[in-house]
Amino acid sequence: MESTGIVTVFFLLGSILFANARFSKDSGCGVTKGCFSDCRSWDGCTYLITWVQTSTGVDFTIKGSLMSSIDQYIAVGFSSDKKMGDDSVTECVMTNGNTFSVVNSFNVDDDKNEMTTNSALGLSTISGSYTNGILECSFKRDNTTSDPQIYSLLTDWYLFWAIGDMEDSEKEEHEDWGISSKVVDLQTYEDVGELGKPKVKAHGCLTIIAWVGFCSIGVVLARYYKPMWVSKKLFGAAIWIQVHRALMIAAALFNLIAVIVIFHGEFEVYGSSFQNAHPVLGMIVTVVSVLNCIGGFLRPGPKHKFRPIFNWSHLIMGLLSYILGVFTIGIGLSIDDAHVPFDVIYVLVAFVVYQISFEVTLEVIDRTGKRKQAETGSYDTKMNSIGESKTNLEENEKKYPTQEPEKKEQDQYCGRLKTYLLFIHIGIITAFTLSIMIVLAAY
Repeated sequence: MESTGIVTVFFLLGSILFANARFSKDSGCGVTKGCFSDCRSWDGCTYLITWVQTSTGVDFTIKGSLMSSIDQYIAVGFSSDKKMGDDSVTECVMTNGNTFSVVNSFNVDDDKNEMTTNSALGLSTISGSYTNGILECSFKRDNTTSDPQIYSLLTDWYLFWAIGDMEDSEKEEHEDWGISSKVVDLQTYEDVGELGKPKVKAHGCLTIIAWVGFCSIGVVLARYYKPMWVSKKLFGAAIWIQVHRALMIAAALFNLIAVIVIFHGEFEVYGSSFQNAHPVLGMIVTVVSVLNCIGGFLRPGPKHKFRPIFNWSHLIMGLLSYILGVFTIGIGLSIDDAHVPFDVIYVLVAFVVYQISFEVTLEVIDRTGKRKQAETGSYDTKMNSIGESKTNLEENEKKYPTQEPEKKEQDQYCGRLKTYLLFIHIGIITAFTLSIMIVLAAY
């Protein structure tokens, strides 16, 4: 667990190197020109639309960060609501990395876009450039035209932004998009931000609760607390396994709900190839965690011939889903749609380092306890390679017939100290979970 956790730390830090190219916000926004963007004070913008009103029209500049120099388009849309459909669109198309054109089109519905009858109507003063992964297009669009599908710029609209690939001179479905947080008056110089994406926030919060919260407590119980509270039962079974089951089922359930919330039939996000691993890894985590929960209910008896196979498969699947779950969260937090300060990645790294340190501490406590037991010969206890207790309780009852069961357990496993540490661990894990969630939800 410790070595795999360290690998996770390096992968999370590595995600810093694969963030989208960004650029600085125009200092004239809200002063000498209107702006609509996803610009963030801590790391800049991935898109920026600016406008300046003239006597007969509006001068627009569209700027966007691209993942490659293949044929692509960036577009601004004008809509009466926050949904795609019945929208006037003007897009800048880049071909061969050095040829730029601007055309008008119309969103017939949320997944169908058509060119207007005269796609160049009302457009002039067109220019474009592509430098260091940033596409920039400027053009003038007349306030009004004779085509009803080219909306008047004298009316207030919600602004849309979209980016996508071109294939055989045809636009593919957009890969990323944004909506202004409010209706925009193009005759004023407002500085407008992007409308939040509640599904993205809900998806992130659910997965954080699952893997940073529930799972971080559940794996510790299974690995280090099996010998605790042996004389007590919870609904007819050992306390550790009942709580472990509840936490891991909750983690799998929350993760499954998170996938359902965000799923829209695609396994792709707009970002680097590294960030595009997020949905694929997320589905792997979902499948493995659900299968592992189902397998947990098929746990054979302690002396069953298949018990060792179950132990190892359950351990491997559990660690795989946990490590990939945290790693996938790290990738998700680096994606632009999460819209969080990138420093939150360091909070996640701090959590991983803490989890490793806590497990190392428990490992030292267990080994110290076993060494003392070996010296005194007070307990016949062995732990196999995956941490399963093999304590001969019946023999110990014969040796210490008057000793309280719980007292014996605490003496052997430093039970009181481990119990205190468990409650501290729960508190710290809760703090990590809430802090990451609050940042995700607040921005």
